[in-house]
Order: sequence, then C-alpha cells, then structure tokens
Amino acid sequence: MRILLLLISAMVLMGCSMGKERALLPLRDTPQREAVRDVPPDGIIMVEPGDTIYTVANRYQVTPRRIILSNQLAPPYDLTGRTTISIPKPRGHPVRQGDTLDSISRRYRVSKADLITLNALEPPYSLRPGMEIAIPRKLDYSSLDASAFKSSGASGSGIGRKAVKPKTPIRDVKFSETASDFTWPVNGSIVERFGVAAKGVHNDGVNIAATPGAPVRASLGGEVAFVGSGLKSFGNLVLIKHQDGWITAYAHLGEVSVKEGQSIKKGTVIGAVGQSGKVDSPQLHFELRKSRQPVNPEDYLS
Repeated sequence: MRILLLLISAMVLMGCSMGKERALLPLRDTPQREAVRDVPPDGIIMVEPGDTIYTVANRYQVTPRRIILSNQLAPPYDLTGRTTISIPKPRGHPVRQGDTLDSISRRYRVSKADLITLNALEPPYSLRPGMEIAIPRKLDYSSLDASAFKSSGASGSGIGRKAVKPKTPIRDVKFSETASDFTWPVNGSIVERFGVAAKGVHNDGVNIAATPGAPVRASLGGEVAFVGSGLKSFGNLVLIKHQDGWITAYAHLGEVSVKEGQSIKKGTVIGAVGQSGKVDSPQLHFELRKSRQPVNPEDYLS
C-alpha cells in the first residue's frame, strides 16, 4: 500500500509539473508491485527484460519524471535497447575523521550489512575521511543491538505515520508502577490505534492524547539508545533498548530528560508530553518493537 501511495503521489506531481507532456506517457502500462531496491552509489542500474519507466520507478522508489529527465528520454519513453540507465543518486554521508561503519549504522538507523552491500565495501571495511558512503533507504532497528550508543542524529522516516489531531478518545490508559512487564508510558487517551489507519496508511504504534507537560515514563528498564529530532515527522524522539531485542519509541516529546547511553529503570521520567514534529495537539506517539518488527502495544502493556 505504501508503494501504491507513492506512485499515486508521483503521478499527481508529474501531472502538475509536465503539463501537456503527461498525455504522452503510456499510462496503460500500469506498474506492478516490485521488490524495493536501493539505488547504487553511482546511480547506474541495469535495465531488466520487460522494464518500463514505471517498473523501474517502483523498484527504486523514484518518480517516472526523474528517470525521464536523468536519461533525456523522449516519448513514448521506451527502455528497449538500453542496458543501463541513470537514477538519481541516493543520499550520502561524507566520512569524517573517527567515523566507522558502527557509528554510521547507528546514526542513520541502518544495518552494517546493508551499508557494506550498497557500497561494495571489502574487509576490513576501513573508511577514509573524504569518502562518501551511500545510505540505504530502509531503516533497521537491529542496529540498536550494537554494544555502544555514542552517536546521535537520524535521517529518514519509518517509525510509523505522522501524528494527527486527536479524535474522540478510543481508550483511556494509565501508567502503573507495579506491573512486572511493559507499562503505559503516560496517562491519557488513545486516539489512534495500531494498524491500518486513514487512507490505508499503517500506524506502527499508538497515539495517546495527554496533558501538555505531563511526565512520560520508560515503559520498561533499559538503555537509552537514541535521543534526537532528526526524524522531523516525530519531533523529539527517544528510543530505549530493552533485553531480548525489545525497543520502545517515544515521539512528539516536549522536554527530554535523558541522554544516550543512560541506563534507566522502568518508570523513569524520560521527558514530557509535547507537540513537536508534525502534530496538531499535545500527544505521545508510542511504539513497541521486537527487534525491527512493530507490534501492537495494547497486546503487551498492562
């Protein structure tokens, strides 16, 4: 569904930007679902049998118009006879003194394996200042399993969908200090549940409307793995790593009261309810993940 929405947005944008040229596109060639791939660092990809600008756009998550412009294609934008085409290069990270694959992996929340594969790195995977490392599109929460968490900052998206203005509360929740496992991080009312939400977008957590400035507490003891605001949709964000591969995420915070690398107990105040990020009113976006996979917090919290 995410790919479909992206393609619809791309078609709308293309229609606005290209004017009369839109009518020349072979719209009968409806794009099929493709396994998403990362664009290689040089931006050059192999054309596969049967490829159209739509299948390639779908595969590499770019708009058909960018493929047309990058390759100076003319109507009807046929790829027949081409062995390679150019795709806009992926985002990159300029290597600085002291950078390692571990630190870059943690900074961008991507796996080291994906970094190595995308950049065709070879053992011992040493990095030189001045190099530019292509960053995979896919966020990977298994990067939080690393033994040290000294890097800050983030890029990209993927911790659910942007928060919306609270609706009529679905359910009231209350923090409990006596429960033995995960507990609710704040007193408030659930206004958006886990799962498919408006227009087919998936919410990877729950949104809890709460009083501005209300304390947000760690749902379980663990180590603060990330503090930052690089994921703009979610504003001030805290990620906590727990035992057995569990991770909790707390977004749209106002003040933040913890630092990366800090060990905390269940119930420790990590920040306050705020309105940071793309949100219209005070609320907390809360996620519970088993390694990389989001699960419904209501199935696990007391």
